[in-house]
Amino acid sequence: MNAEKSVELVIASVGDLPAMPAVVSDVLRITEDPASEMSQVSQKIQSDPALTAKILRVANSSYYGMKQYVGTLKLALVILGVREIRNIVLGISVFETLRAKGADVRIGQEIWAHSLRVGAIAKNLGTEMGLGLQGEEFITGLLHDIGKMVLLCQLGDDYARFYEEYKNDQQTLYTVELEEFGFTNADVAMALARRWNLPQALADALWHQYPNPERPISGAVDPKLTAVIRVAKLAARDDFEAEDNRNIKSLQDAEAWEALDSAKKPLPPDQRLEVLARFAKDALEAPELPL
Repeated sequence: MNAEKSVELVIASVGDLPAMPAVVSDVLRITEDPASEMSQVSQKIQSDPALTAKILRVANSSYYGMKQYVGTLKLALVILGVREIRNIVLGISVFETLRAKGADVRIGQEIWAHSLRVGAIAKNLGTEMGLGLQGEEFITGLLHDIGKMVLLCQLGDDYARFYEEYKNDQQTLYTVELEEFGFTNADVAMALARRWNLPQALADALWHQYPNPERPISGAVDPKLTAVIRVAKLAARDDFEAEDNRNIKSLQDAEAWEALDSAKKPLPPDQRLEVLARFAKDALEAPELPL
C-alpha cells in the first residue's frame, strides 16, 4: 500500500483527522519563509504564554540535553535556532491537540513519557553518530506514537484494549492492527503528518518506523533518520540489565543498522550495546515531564 492509499484508508476508517492549531500553522509559515526574522517567530510563539512555558520546559529538560539553562524564548532561539524550536512547537502541539480531542488521559501520559525517552535516545544516538540532524531525530521520536493517540481519540476503549495488551511488543501490535483495521498506527501517524503538512522526511520516518518488507528503509526520504528512530524506540523498551543480550531488540534490527553504517561516525557492532544501554538509562532516569 502506498502512502496516498494509506491516508485515504485511515480517513475513511477513523474519520477526519484533527486540524492543526493556528499558532503551529503560523510558526510553520513564518519559518518556511527565508525572508522571515527570528523576532517574528518569537512574537508569534509568545502570543501563547502556555506554549512558551512548555517549550522552555522541554528545551531545558534532560531529555533534550541542553548544555546550559535557557530562561527566555529569545535565548532558546539564539542557542537552538529557529528550526529546532519549530520542531519542539510541533511536538508539544500535536500531543496537546490530541489530548484535547479526548484521548485516554492515563495512556496519553504514558505514551508522552515513552515518546520523550525515544526522542532523547534518538537525539543522543544521532549526535554520537554524527548524523548532522537539527532536532529532527528528537521530534520524530517524540511523535512516533501519535498514531496511537489518534486511534485512542477515535476508537476509545476498543483501541485502549489493543494498546494495553501489546504495548510491550510493538511488532505484534503492528501486525494485529493491520489484521483488525487494515492499517496501522504508523499509517495514522503519517496521515496526520500529511494533514498538518509536516516536513516530508518526518512524515516518511513515521510511516517506515516498523520493519516491513514492503516499506524498506532504503525507500524512505531520509533512511538514517528512519533508522535511528527504529533503533531508539526499541532501545526505550529493552532490558539492558538482562543477562542474555540476545533479547536486546535494538541490536537486532539489521536493516536499521545497515542504514546507519553510512553515518559520519558509524557505531561498530561491539560498541552498540554499551552506547545504547547508557542512552536508555539516562532517558529512563530523567525526571518526569508531565504533558
